Amino acid sequence: MENNFRKEIATCFGGAFLIMFMIGIYFVYIPWNINRLGISEAQLGMSICAFGFANLFANQLGARIIVPKIGTTNTIILGIIIFSYLPLAIASASNYFYFTLFFIPIGIGAGFIFPIINSQFAIIEQKTNKILLPLGQACFSAGSLFGALGAAFFIKLIPDPRITFLFVGSIFLLYTLVFYFFGLKKNSEDNQEVEKFKLPQNNILIYGFLLMMNFATLGIIIDWSPVWLTKDLGAPLFLGGLVIMFFNGGEIIARISASKLINKFGEITIGCYFSIFSCALLFVSILTMNLYVILFGIIIFGFGTANFIAIVLRQAISESNESISLTVSNLLTLGFGGFIFGPVIVGYLAEFMGLTFNMYLLSFIWAFNGIALYYLITKNRLSKSTL
Repeated sequence: MENNFRKEIATCFGGAFLIMFMIGIYFVYIPWNINRLGISEAQLGMSICAFGFANLFANQLGARIIVPKIGTTNTIILGIIIFSYLPLAIASASNYFYFTLFFIPIGIGAGFIFPIINSQFAIIEQKTNKILLPLGQACFSAGSLFGALGAAFFIKLIPDPRITFLFVGSIFLLYTLVFYFFGLKKNSEDNQEVEKFKLPQNNILIYGFLLMMNFATLGIIIDWSPVWLTKDLGAPLFLGGLVIMFFNGGEIIARISASKLINKFGEITIGCYFSIFSCALLFVSILTMNLYVILFGIIIFGFGTANFIAIVLRQAISESNESISLTVSNLLTLGFGGFIFGPVIVGYLAEFMGLTFNMYLLSFIWAFNGIALYYLITKNRLSKSTL
């Protein structure tokens, strides 16, 4: 009987949702941690930079050594075990040193989860001919959205954030049982031999650079928007997640409908034209400094840029001659490399140029990414047509 991978797909969707649910809650508490420990914007940037270095290391360690030995599912389980209670540890840190120190293991845990879940989506996508990567990204977005909504709920009802992180961390840890029993089995994976370390192909480096620029500035929305709303626009803490909510809301709509949108309009329109238009609209909305106009711009921005990452991954995989797991890992290693320099630069810009300047910068860089992706896709199609 043919395997339709329904259980494996559902398990990946649930894992993607839960990790971003935890992260979505944590991001809303960033202003609380800043105030509690007296952390500056630049110091927070350095902490996220530590996360980036650890994540970079874990991406390659997972893809090249751990996955070939124990499989993708067991690697994800290992990442969940490492990750689950670290938001609690960060919320309990007594000073900035320990606050930053805990960002290192959480980066390792995330490095064993994010690229490997995306690899599983790509493997199943190839085996079933279904478009799954955008739907997987939709689950990440949904987790972040419901995490931000949940944070507003928890802030009102539970005075101590550590209780919140203990609760959600325990749920995430228990989900390892779901992966163990229903996750993708090792004999269903891409077992292509992994070569010794070498630089990725030139086209993978270019696609990875686009992801790097995306991830380097993603924190402006995910990490800094609660601070921006509460500091620059005067919103109360429990509304600090509004930008994340509207951004993820737009993303979810676009990613759930990605298969139909891509089939109808094509990857250039969805990945490139939508990105460029939505970035321009965000830029104009920020000029007004009106919360309602900005939130409208944010939801359109989330919708327009939602499928950029999935289309980059799909295009790169189609051009790569390496295994799916290694290709995705190389792409996301390069992408998460943005977390090394991005948070530091963004943090210093926030401190010396202001958080609003960073929002303008975000719209400019993501528009550039859309233009660059258009060039790469059209170049690839032209080279294939001449063969």
